[in-house]
Amino acid sequence: MNPRQRNAAAYRPHLGDRVLDRRTGRTGIYMDTIGGEHYLRPESGGREWTADPTHVTPAPGPAGDEPDSDPTGRPTPHAGGGAAPARVSTSSSRRQLPTRQRRPTPSS
Repeated sequence: MNPRQRNAAAYRPHLGDRVLDRRTGRTGIYMDTIGGEHYLRPESGGREWTADPTHVTPAPGPAGDEPDSDPTGRPTPHAGGGAAPARVSTSSSRRQLPTRQRRPTPSS
């Protein structure tokens, strides 16, 4: 470890962060730190692996990863500037719940 690495602030990923394991060259998703080792899993799923925290850095984003924005700097609606749209189910096979039936009223 060179003096620059020793004096650098340690990178502390958050759950779900995309990170780079510099030792192996693999990118993965940060899951947890247990016993002083970071647990990472492949982005496409698969078996987790451990990495020394000194070898883990933020993963560089793929080209074109920056969100589109208008000239004012505000993200456009389609660029991930807000919450993800809710999924709408259009399935007709959804089970229908029984409706509540009223009792007939006694007539006098």
